Amino acid sequence: MSVMIDKRNKNYDRLASVAEADAFLDHTERVAAEVDHTLVADRSKVNRFTGHLTELRVAGAPGFTGLDESVPMPDTGYIAQAKRYVTSVAEAIGFAAGEPAEFEADPNVMTTSEGLRVVSLQQVLNGIEVWAMAPKVWLHEDGTVDRVIGDTVSAPADLPSRPTVPAEVALRVAAAKAAEPTTLRGVFGDDELPRLDISAGFERLSHQARNDQPMTFGKGPFEEAVPARLVYLYMGDDARLTWMFTFSREKLAAQYHAFVEADDRTQNPDEPEILYFYDTVRHAVAGRVFRRNPAESTFDTVPFPLPTDDYPTAVPSGLPAGFPLPWAETHQGKVSTEGNNVRALNGTTRRPVEVIVDDAGNSLFDPAQDSPEQFVTNIFYFCNFAHDLFMMLGFTEDQGNFQTTNVTGLGQGADPVRALAHPGSVFGTANMATRADGLEAVMNMGLVTGTGRHTADDFDVVLHEFCHGVSNRLVGGLFDANGLEEDQSVAMGEGWGDHFALTTRNFSNPQERTVLGNWVVNRSKGIRQRPYDSQYPGTFGDIGKGPGQVAGAGNSDLSYQEVHDVGEIWCAALMELTRKVTTALNNKERGYQVTWQAVVDGMKLTPKNPTFLVARDAILRAFKAMKGGPLTSAEYTSVRKAAWEAFARFGMGFDAFCPNATFTGCRGGTAMPPAGHED
Repeated sequence: MSVMIDKRNKNYDRLASVAEADAFLDHTERVAAEVDHTLVADRSKVNRFTGHLTELRVAGAPGFTGLDESVPMPDTGYIAQAKRYVTSVAEAIGFAAGEPAEFEADPNVMTTSEGLRVVSLQQVLNGIEVWAMAPKVWLHEDGTVDRVIGDTVSAPADLPSRPTVPAEVALRVAAAKAAEPTTLRGVFGDDELPRLDISAGFERLSHQARNDQPMTFGKGPFEEAVPARLVYLYMGDDARLTWMFTFSREKLAAQYHAFVEADDRTQNPDEPEILYFYDTVRHAVAGRVFRRNPAESTFDTVPFPLPTDDYPTAVPSGLPAGFPLPWAETHQGKVSTEGNNVRALNGTTRRPVEVIVDDAGNSLFDPAQDSPEQFVTNIFYFCNFAHDLFMMLGFTEDQGNFQTTNVTGLGQGADPVRALAHPGSVFGTANMATRADGLEAVMNMGLVTGTGRHTADDFDVVLHEFCHGVSNRLVGGLFDANGLEEDQSVAMGEGWGDHFALTTRNFSNPQERTVLGNWVVNRSKGIRQRPYDSQYPGTFGDIGKGPGQVAGAGNSDLSYQEVHDVGEIWCAALMELTRKVTTALNNKERGYQVTWQAVVDGMKLTPKNPTFLVARDAILRAFKAMKGGPLTSAEYTSVRKAAWEAFARFGMGFDAFCPNATFTGCRGGTAMPPAGHED
């Protein structure tokens, strides 16, 4: 993600600017007495930008009562419980008495591997979304609340709800910015997006009579129709009513979110200002395919789908009957690379690869190496592998995965990954655009012009990009897939992708691989600053530092001011986590599998726009939920110690601190948690 305009005051410190802004913390016991159970608030868990608590721990809360335990509670029951609960403890989170604390819920309730229910909420005011304020509520199966986690903010009740700037005027201003020529910079090289002609304007296609006035405009010169709605944008010392638009550039190489002022504070209603503008795209049968890349694997014939024995994950119960389900199905005597999970197409012709089914019912995708058909077949293989891998880790139909038809009837469906393998170069070289559950995700893979090697042939690159889709959907909830927008949050998206790309390979490798993308760029060090070994130099306290500021011999070239670079710190910590958990269990297979599950469950537990420390705590809580299940009590004790040691090694110990999810004010710490602390 790259930010072009941001007029929010991200250096605003509400605790320092508003007298007694943190006084609500002194009333935690009073609120606890009112709700008649224990509440635990830690002052270090206050987001100084909003002045609200980002984590409220709960013990002894009431669960569901008077219900038939033999009948599963529907999602609506958990949603109602979560909304009631947050309202009841609003003053312990940071809302003043009588201040509006209103929330809508994502209708999709996530479930971790060990049964925790996760309800994703969105703060609203006057029926209008308060952007980026989206806490999660963790509940046990019986309805008892475990924790409230994520950002909220106090918004004045008298904020305007009707715009003084017409949507068409705001659209004209935002579209002019989105149509500008721009350079997409990436690890594989730079690409130029040309200027677009918007002189023909945009026809309004639809409008809903709601307070947030959602509407859709024609696409004009952009790739897709332009959605719009009203949202409140928290600026730091105040909040503004804005029009929010989404613009998709060519082949979704860039997808912009624009927030344009809409309230009566707009100085010139004919030329409103853009308050926030950023790009959301993350850059970067049988068939004959490269399983890794042309240097590390041969051009092999493999079954479509792969048998579960070919995956490094354990196979959980509860998957659809017959899993793994077909990747390609027969239509009129042919199969193609358009399947239920993935629609792999030639990026130029927009056509799949098709092959004939013989009289015995067999078919083989057998393209010539280095042909457009081979690139399409390879991306089809990699994306289906990733689909089934993450499905076994809990990214299932009801949890928002990518499928045209959801055979269980759960989730939205109609949203496979549209994987485009471009015969030549393409804007951004490698990227993935993810939308809400029920809307198709788009992956682009092209040729690296500097090496003549194709990203569709590189497992590292494709799995990294696919993982963006997983983390975008699981973190923050399925409603809009925009849970990773702040600096640290975006960086973790990069780190999660690197971690899964490497560890899924290392599971069966005798020697650990610690560099990423080395084949496709033809460079032994790969595409990151340093190898992801135990000696990786960057730590949490280095976030925000530039060249010459990172301590240690030989580190003068290191920089941690850009999301890919900062994401390296998160990946390095997860790699160390995997090593240490493996050592604690004295079993590589279990160590990797338990860690992967905790990381995916942690994503489900993590609220929108998390800091590294919030995501760390979610992983630790996921491990705790495994106690008495995948882990014995003794094993959990060892794994917990190993996990804290791994995070502390990279500056995310118990005493680490950051005021919010920006790159400013990160303070590293190496302390282990005190005795008696519960994760």
